[in-house]
Amino acid sequence: MTTQALMISAALLLLIPTMASGQAPDTASARLDQFSVQAGAGPLLRSDGYTLSAAFGFSPLSRLDLIVSVERSQLPFTRDTFSDRYSVTRGGTLTSVGAEVRVSFLPPHRVSPYGFAGIGGGVSRPTVNDEFPSAVKNELRLVYFGGGLRVPIGNGLTVFGDARAMLGLEGNDGIMGLWPVRAGLAWRF
Repeated sequence: MTTQALMISAALLLLIPTMASGQAPDTASARLDQFSVQAGAGPLLRSDGYTLSAAFGFSPLSRLDLIVSVERSQLPFTRDTFSDRYSVTRGGTLTSVGAEVRVSFLPPHRVSPYGFAGIGGGVSRPTVNDEFPSAVKNELRLVYFGGGLRVPIGNGLTVFGDARAMLGLEGNDGIMGLWPVRAGLAWRF
């Protein structure tokens, strides 16, 4: 058997759910924990910014989560100076509410990779300083997708880590890309 065939066989065995059959099921504990609360934080790749998030989830199926999240991202003001010119990035704060669909490969009480996609909306408040003296508040629309890994640690608690690619439309003419990486804690109940 080749190494590739062994790796594929091992991956398929990991994806097959196991069933306990030696005991009578306790219906109260066998019931799927359908709700979750989550909190996460992490850096924005390609900038010195960061993101904070909080979410509430509902699981109609064991491997499917529907999530509503609130997120705040801070982008720094940057200035790059060259010999005869300079470039600035305004930075600012992005606050959004999003709806997300998350699909896990394994049931919620097992270590599992997951993928997700979502949309959101909110406001963008660019930085005000000497370079940009006027305060601005823009409407923000987001589309994002990504993937991650969750690791149950007991009593409904799970640690997770994920990475996303976000495309945002700021106001009527500003388009931005963000790459948040988060780590966090979730509790299913």
